[in-house]
Amino acid sequence: MSNKRFWINISLVSLSLVAILGFLLRSKILFPLPVINYDFLLGAHSHFALGGWVTIALLNLLTYTLLPPPFQQRSWYQRMLWGLLITSFGMLFSFFFLGNGVIAELFSTFFIFFTYGYSGCFIKDLLSVNPKGPANYLALGAIICLVISSAGPFTFTYLLASGNKNVLLYKDSNFFYLHFQYNGFFTLAVFALLFHAAYNTVKGNIVPKATKWFTSLLLASVIPSFFLALLWHSNSAIISILAKTGAALIIASLIFFFRMGSSFPLKRVYNSTLARTLCFLVLVSFIIKSILQIGTVIPGLGNAVFGLRPIIIGFLHLVFLGLATFYILSNYIMAGAINVQNYFVRFSLSIFTSAVLLQETILLVQGIGLLLGTAHAVYKWLLWFAAIGLLAGSLLLVLSTIKLRPGK
Repeated sequence: MSNKRFWINISLVSLSLVAILGFLLRSKILFPLPVINYDFLLGAHSHFALGGWVTIALLNLLTYTLLPPPFQQRSWYQRMLWGLLITSFGMLFSFFFLGNGVIAELFSTFFIFFTYGYSGCFIKDLLSVNPKGPANYLALGAIICLVISSAGPFTFTYLLASGNKNVLLYKDSNFFYLHFQYNGFFTLAVFALLFHAAYNTVKGNIVPKATKWFTSLLLASVIPSFFLALLWHSNSAIISILAKTGAALIIASLIFFFRMGSSFPLKRVYNSTLARTLCFLVLVSFIIKSILQIGTVIPGLGNAVFGLRPIIIGFLHLVFLGLATFYILSNYIMAGAINVQNYFVRFSLSIFTSAVLLQETILLVQGIGLLLGTAHAVYKWLLWFAAIGLLAGSLLLVLSTIKLRPGK
């Protein structure tokens, strides 16, 4: 089995573990479950979801997609991926059983150091690849954002160690991390891989001008758009200017995103209808994410979005599941790791995809209700049923990939 296929299988197992933790979170909200500490479980879920699933999956794909074979064979990448996997499970168990303590922080810190080790080698190798195009620049931007995002956890740890009680600084450090992960690393990596498939393997090196403009504007928007997360508690003119600049760049990137739509070879990139459907949902998720970011310029909406936890969770799940997870699964289908010719596999993916769409719809309706000052207990039950769908779909998908693996 190739290294790429090995890490794909490992990541699918991690996805099912994330779904198990998500189901337990939704269950804990509805039922007592005295043996489970909700805060411990939440920490385990969030850290393992980002580390054990999305980060390892995307780094594996970036390594074995954008780099030439001689670079792919470097043992350094295998060591870094193993380090990320081990520390991810370290975070999973330490947060679950001990909470956010010294051991959990050590595993989190080592995880970040392994991303540094990976990033340094990847950037060096990618810079030596010619010719360079949008995929390369987006991949570089993604890895740089991955490194930059670590300033958030380190700031958070410093605030805890120093006894600083400034609640806004705690929130801002968290928003900083999430922004450069979700709007930086995840988003840029997805488009890097998508553009590589579209223009390096399908259409050679011919890249439309709209794609080049989209790439430049998307990269330029990442840093200033972070300041949109600060508008809800800041009256600074400088922050306002930077935030509006970020929003303007997002608007401009969307314009070129739609312009390149007609020329984007989606059908030639994806010969599977199911993979094509997942990719379409990825693009829709990106559009919704961008619109929501732009909307936070409006004071009332921005205050509500960054002040209400359920709305923040809805946005994070939109990017985590709708953009990153759907793209990774579509890539796995095209890589042959997920055999959609098999009915059992298609059934598993259909359950998982439907559960994601159901969950996002519920979170959207719940978020609108909160903005209007209304709430209903039924949403907790509906989200629990969606979590059952995510759990069932992911577990069935893992079973199907093991069953259909060559030699089994």
